[in-house]
Amino acid sequence: MLVRHNTTLLEQAVDLAVKRSAIPTLQAQAAAQEKTARATAFRRMATGGAIAVAAVGIGLGINLGLWDKSEPAALPTIEQPSDLTSPKDEPPIPVPTPKPTQEQAPQADVPTKPDVVTVDFNKFATKNVEFQGTTWELITGHHFKDENDQTWDRAWCYSRRSVNGVDVNVSLAARSAPTAPPAGPGAAAQTLQLVGLNDSSAVDLATRCAWLDGRTFASSDIIPDSSREQAATVPAETPATEVDPDSGFVVVSGWDAIGNDLPDMPIRNVSSEQCQTACDTDFRCLAVTYNTKFRACFMKGDASLLVKSEESIMAAKKVVESNLRYSNLVFATKTEISGNAYWTSPLRYPDCILQCANDKSCLGFNFRKKESACVLFNSITQSADNAAVASGIKSVAN
Repeated sequence: MLVRHNTTLLEQAVDLAVKRSAIPTLQAQAAAQEKTARATAFRRMATGGAIAVAAVGIGLGINLGLWDKSEPAALPTIEQPSDLTSPKDEPPIPVPTPKPTQEQAPQADVPTKPDVVTVDFNKFATKNVEFQGTTWELITGHHFKDENDQTWDRAWCYSRRSVNGVDVNVSLAARSAPTAPPAGPGAAAQTLQLVGLNDSSAVDLATRCAWLDGRTFASSDIIPDSSREQAATVPAETPATEVDPDSGFVVVSGWDAIGNDLPDMPIRNVSSEQCQTACDTDFRCLAVTYNTKFRACFMKGDASLLVKSEESIMAAKKVVESNLRYSNLVFATKTEISGNAYWTSPLRYPDCILQCANDKSCLGFNFRKKESACVLFNSITQSADNAAVASGIKSVAN
């Protein structure tokens, strides 16, 4: 006999038991899904923060010039935890790419040499030496064709001395080429005499010149200078003259008419205008010299030779204007010159000046105040301090 049992209740019971047994599994799956969702959210936040930091860094680097503008910088890679995976259906997070910046055009190379080259370029070497008991400044010039030339083509050595207030240039030696020996002296004999030298001592002094190539020469190495010029007296400058419209006198400032003083001179404590008026009313007077420092007036019976005097104003009547001569004598007080004396005579100081000025052989004079003695020289070797002597020297060309 076939017995059929109603198994509906049993199946329901079994199904219920199965579902109850699946609850822990479902709970575990839910927990896993929750962890996955949290990890995904964390990864999105970290990636977004990293992108923001990288973008700010790129902007600052570009603004500060620290970023290489030719290639965009790669963003840092965010490492994911090994136990977390992104769901397959999640779209990838886009990474912004920095906008390319315009490349700067390369700057042209700065030229190392100027476009304009200086020609006739000179370099000087200066050296102070003790010679004949005094200090001499030796100046050695070297001529280059241009400022980039490595070798000079000619050189020269000279010194400068002050003689009674006049600067005298003394050419000592010259070299026509770096391989050539010095030739000298170049200064004329009379110029050497003015500064206390002669040919032999000038050559000796030239051996101390400082040449840029470092070469030194003995006196025997210096050859005579074939281009040496002879000295000549320098024509005295002709100053500007003006005519006083009131008196009609020819007026020259800075010059003194020597000699020819009228008796009882000077007239003191007068003005220059009063001095000219006094001369105009005296038929004996043809010219005046007015001393601005002492307000003293010297009326003169003639005017021919004029000498420089910063404190003087000379005024002459038109009748003697054509006789005026301007001397190149330079004067010194408390100074005595030495050399070859060829003429001596007792004279007054103004007459001693006139005697030397009118004699072409005379290069200078001494006037000894105590004896009223005038000594003329046709060569001069040196000068020295002497309170009892006044002297004068004719300036010469160099």
